[in-house]
Amino acid sequence: MRKKIFAMLFCCLLSLIATAQELTVTGTVIDKTGEPLIGVTVVVKGNPNNGTVTDIDGKYSIKVGGQETLLFSYIGYAGQEFPVNNQKVINVTLEEDSKQLDEVVVIGYGTQNRSKMSSSIASISAKDVAKQTTTNVASALQGRAAGVDVLQQGGIAGADVNIVVRGAASLTATEPLYVIDGVFSNNGLTTLNPADIESIQVLKDGAAAAIYGSRAANGVVLITTKSGAKGSVKVDANFAYSMQKISHTPDFLNASQWREFANMVSDNSGLARAPENVNPTNPLVDTDWVDAWLQDAPIYNADLAVSGGNEFGNYSFSIGYLNQKGLTRKSDYEKYNARTNSSWKFGRFFVSENAQIVYRKKTPTSTFNIGMPTLPLTDELGRFSSWGPDYYIQSEDSRRNHPFAGLYATEQYTSYFDLMGGFSAGVEIIEGMKFTTSFSGNYTASHGFTHTPVYYSKWNEDGTPDDDYGNPRNSLSESRGTTSNYTWDNVINFDREFGKHSIQATVGHSWMREFYRGQSYNTINDVGAPNIVGVSNVDGKISSNEKNTALLSFFGRVNYDYDNRYLLSASVRRDESSKFHKDYRTGYFPAVSVGWNAHNEKFLQNSFVSLLKLTASYGELGANFLSPYNFDNIAFGPIVYTTGGDRFTDGRAAYLKTTNLKWETSKTTDVGLEFGVLNNDLTFHVNYFYKKN
Repeated sequence: MRKKIFAMLFCCLLSLIATAQELTVTGTVIDKTGEPLIGVTVVVKGNPNNGTVTDIDGKYSIKVGGQETLLFSYIGYAGQEFPVNNQKVINVTLEEDSKQLDEVVVIGYGTQNRSKMSSSIASISAKDVAKQTTTNVASALQGRAAGVDVLQQGGIAGADVNIVVRGAASLTATEPLYVIDGVFSNNGLTTLNPADIESIQVLKDGAAAAIYGSRAANGVVLITTKSGAKGSVKVDANFAYSMQKISHTPDFLNASQWREFANMVSDNSGLARAPENVNPTNPLVDTDWVDAWLQDAPIYNADLAVSGGNEFGNYSFSIGYLNQKGLTRKSDYEKYNARTNSSWKFGRFFVSENAQIVYRKKTPTSTFNIGMPTLPLTDELGRFSSWGPDYYIQSEDSRRNHPFAGLYATEQYTSYFDLMGGFSAGVEIIEGMKFTTSFSGNYTASHGFTHTPVYYSKWNEDGTPDDDYGNPRNSLSESRGTTSNYTWDNVINFDREFGKHSIQATVGHSWMREFYRGQSYNTINDVGAPNIVGVSNVDGKISSNEKNTALLSFFGRVNYDYDNRYLLSASVRRDESSKFHKDYRTGYFPAVSVGWNAHNEKFLQNSFVSLLKLTASYGELGANFLSPYNFDNIAFGPIVYTTGGDRFTDGRAAYLKTTNLKWETSKTTDVGLEFGVLNNDLTFHVNYFYKKN
């Protein structure tokens, strides 16, 4: 009897254990405002292989043992753990961790804890980028980084954005150096999809940017794109529609005011009044040319991203489409892009890759000359028609083409095909020391096309066109160019803590090659029939250009801190550029910075002051933003030129240069103060810098 009872109890115990192992826990993870958190990692403590992530509504589901513990973690939030205790529903509220929010910042050839940084770096997160619909990632920097000016020509779809960090530091260029996932970008940020951005770091002072040496005088912008996370496959789809409108347009004279003005000018000048201004044949015509030129311009933006990962690594893939109309007629911008990245680790070895392919097409507007309000937009046949001297103050003013005739007749665009990517592999040599070798590159092919066929905007009484108005010759210009570069980097990173001492060290070697080749032609005479768009045996100007440069670099950096209170960083880079004569092509770019986390001192630790940090730095940066071969005297020819009349002779053109051309150098001194109260709910950042170029 006892054996039977024992067997029954044993079976019940096994049943309870099995039930506990098969327990499914569900719940929702939110922040303190009640918003669901997407992508929160939920794993079983002690068993990281058993995990999941929250969905778009912040919900999760996981099978666990009844007495196990769940760990909840999310970037920027304090992690939490909850014992299951046979509960089937566990809802969690995560709170932002101000320390963790600033925990890791991407710097040149590595990362660093923000609290241990002693140089000036501005950070912009994915949330900041997502707050606006924009065609260019650079626009997300506007107003979000002190000392960073973002300028974009308004009204033109896809217009380039110019970023200036703490003022121009070179006579030849003002753009900072752009590094996207470790790859140097040929085209700034124009190829990036804003939905792909995880973070943006702007290295502003010399100490932060000196690790990039000869190309960092105008600052450095580091971009990190989104990657996958461990757990189930995550799919994100977004569509955005927005409308651009002109907020204010200038006020011009209407038709009545123009006639009054024109008659007054004629009277004061002693000229006869134009007949149309005295007795208008079109009294109801009152054309607002600015209003006709401008338009409401929609923007369509669609993105799709798929990401995921497991215990060995993660992956991410995204595609995007952007269509933007310009605020001015005949200006449009289209962009197609695809991006992929992944990283994997197997024991002490790790590999990663990233690649991006983009096609862009821009149709910029031409120069627009405002017409008179007394001129109708079109004639009775619907044609863009110019008008004769009867409308103008003086007869010599009358030979003006209709403002829209050339604009609508001309076909004009510039297209770009961009390919960018990199591959890296490495090994953890010993604990805290890693070696990484990486190969990356850029390729851009551009095509510019402008075709203006034969067109007319005024006709004689017999219906024949007037050659003085319009374009009596079919003209064509076209250009093609390819720009490419590749970089091979070898870097050793060391990161260890010894008691209260922390040391980060980086040494590396970099080899870079850049290539450019371009061709263009412009027709001088008529290319043939009105609509021919090809050139064969036609007079014109044909030109080509080719450049080839190299850069060899060695660099090193040491970051040290004691007890997260006293900070020291020093770096140096040696660059050797083929853009200079062999006697002047080597440059050295040192930097040093110090910092004091005063809030970590015992006498300042209180519940009110949560951050008090003082920093000081000095750094030297280089600028080699010039065309190659500027140190060589070049003569080419023979070139035929005239000596007067019908006499011609041969000659040669010469470019006389100086061989002792040297580096441009930017020297920056920076002093900073960071102050925060109430657990950093309110923070102040103040910097004083002196920059000498």
